[in-house]
Amino acid sequence: MAVICWANPVLYLIGDSTVRTGTAGQQGWGDALVPAFDPAKIEVINRAIGGRSSRTYLTEGRWDALLANLKAGDFVLMQFGHNDGGPLNDERCRASIKGNGDESEDIVRKPDGKPETVHSYGWYLRKYASEATAKGAIPIVISPIPRNIWKDGKVTREEQGLSLWAKQAAAQQGALFIDFNRILADRFDALGQAKTAGLFAGTDHTHTAPAGAEFNAAAMIGALRTLAGCQLAKCLLDARLWLPAVFGDHMVLQRDKPLAVWGMALPGAAVVVKLAGHTATSRADDKGAWKVELAALAAGGPYQLEVAAGAEARSYADVLMGDVWLCSGQSNMDFTLAKTAKRSFSGAADWDKEVAAADHPQLRMFSAEWAMNERPQRELAGAWVACSPQTAGEFSAVAYYFGRSLQQQLKVPVGLVTSAYGASTIEAWMREECLAAHPQFSDLLHAMGKKALAYRDDPKFFLDYGNALAKAGRGRAPKNPDPFRDQHNPSVLHNGMIAPLVPYGIRGVIWYQGESNLNTRKLYPDLQEVLIGDWRQQWNDPALPFYFVQLAAYKAPAAQPSGGQLPEMREAQAKALALPHTGMAVTIDIGDEKDVHPRNKLDVGKRLARLALTDAYGQAGEASGPVLRGQELQNGRIRLRFDHAEGGLVAKGGPLRQFAIAAADRKFVWAEAVVEGNSVMVSSPAIGKPVFVRYAWADNPAGANLYNSAGLPAAPFRSDP
Repeated sequence: MAVICWANPVLYLIGDSTVRTGTAGQQGWGDALVPAFDPAKIEVINRAIGGRSSRTYLTEGRWDALLANLKAGDFVLMQFGHNDGGPLNDERCRASIKGNGDESEDIVRKPDGKPETVHSYGWYLRKYASEATAKGAIPIVISPIPRNIWKDGKVTREEQGLSLWAKQAAAQQGALFIDFNRILADRFDALGQAKTAGLFAGTDHTHTAPAGAEFNAAAMIGALRTLAGCQLAKCLLDARLWLPAVFGDHMVLQRDKPLAVWGMALPGAAVVVKLAGHTATSRADDKGAWKVELAALAAGGPYQLEVAAGAEARSYADVLMGDVWLCSGQSNMDFTLAKTAKRSFSGAADWDKEVAAADHPQLRMFSAEWAMNERPQRELAGAWVACSPQTAGEFSAVAYYFGRSLQQQLKVPVGLVTSAYGASTIEAWMREECLAAHPQFSDLLHAMGKKALAYRDDPKFFLDYGNALAKAGRGRAPKNPDPFRDQHNPSVLHNGMIAPLVPYGIRGVIWYQGESNLNTRKLYPDLQEVLIGDWRQQWNDPALPFYFVQLAAYKAPAAQPSGGQLPEMREAQAKALALPHTGMAVTIDIGDEKDVHPRNKLDVGKRLARLALTDAYGQAGEASGPVLRGQELQNGRIRLRFDHAEGGLVAKGGPLRQFAIAAADRKFVWAEAVVEGNSVMVSSPAIGKPVFVRYAWADNPAGANLYNSAGLPAAPFRSDP
């Protein structure tokens, strides 16, 4: 469960398919509107659904569900009308009475035989506005978008019909009003009939294509910015000059690589970016997007990054050039150095002493706020802070120890971009199109599609959630039923927490995740390979280093040789080592049988740093524990040979433990294992003809103690297929 965020308001969008549609090739303007808002100031939830009218949004229980979630300070943006025409009593029962009056008609519904009192279009809008106001929310009524139907060189309008009734309903209720029909009609006229046709989906006169959704959303954004008496404009990203939050005071920028800086400005604006005596220029495109690339700079600073677009300017102070690492995964990466109110499960070993000594001004961290979304977003809330005893407690513990080790060894500034979410699956962190390109992931996407449809079509999920929130008070929130707010589902965390960071310059990635994929561990090798490839592609770096943590020991130790989900998962993780510039930090020796969040994050961070120092930075030294290379049968015993054992193997703390041996029948028994130089001899009097060997093959192989001379533990392995 997540903690309820009470500080920020929510903007709810309600309406029909022109606001939100799931039909291929179509997109409603509501979904395109979401990225324009600052997630640090407001959450935007699109509750519109195709085929609905002002009447059916009420009769199907959708308004009651939204009302259960609505709180003071929220906003409701409503657009209905395209489905309000036709007979009042047919198989759809969705038409409303024309006009804005109080007239009504009692019917017995043909589809289900139930009685219903049908009201006017304006009556339904007034009801929504008045009940939203009663909850302390701010209703905004908008007229429906024009259809792509032209007469005498102009697009047809709804000046005397739906648009007029919507305006009247808003006025009668004292609600805000946007004449979206007129605004878009004027824009369509200026664009011309041929170009306007390209905004709609094929020959469809009503539903827009993605390009049309963005066009309409841009018009709505402009209307909201100038809407008198509306505070929503303060929650929009600045149209005059905006850079993502990952650019900020105290940031670290990636040294020795061309540096991407990007953002939004007024269309056509000239943008000038200056850093350390270097200048780059660009011009915002017709949507306001711009991007520059500064020349590569060596480590150094502090500098000031200056960005100007016309009369608008932004300046970022105390900027360092150094190495930036993306730190991602689930709760063990999200786990902070100190126990905090937001992350009560955290607190590394000796955290109070570690925090008190954490005076490392050239170590900086950008901690991303938790965010999930249906589509890739533009912005991600968060801020850069320099490491000090006052700030270090909020740092990811693994990232902190990793970054501290690098900074001390390299003597250059180190920036850590921590974007992690507890209990998340790996598929949540990659683009949907990458998953869709691989047939083995079709079941994951199909399951997500079913959940999304169920949530869309049945308002009871949202109603129950709102009621549960009210009962929860200002404490722990119930689970959000929206599948796009569930960290187990494909792409939702990529959309909310990775997409906004691309292409911020990074040196590499550290990754700590896997517990939430135990049930899909057979897919994990493919999933991890696709994730690595996806991120390398997005950052345009096919050799982007990617170092990950193999899952630690957990659960009660087994008395006899056993298997389990965790050893199979560790094996699945290790298969990524076949990819270039990957590395695995083994943690089999530092787990906790009672806690999936082991407190020893120091060794995790240091082992990840060793991988980076030897691979990414080319320093001498050993970064991996022993890795099984092969086995030979010798006089009833099996000799195991290892890579990463050049200095000899070590039985740490006593005789080797957690070796098991079996004949061809795979009935494993505990074995005697002895180090002989850089190999291990394994045998058992109970197995005359040994065939297979396993080491540390259990959820919690307590006492596993095979190391190399560098003090690094061997990864669990099995020789049986």
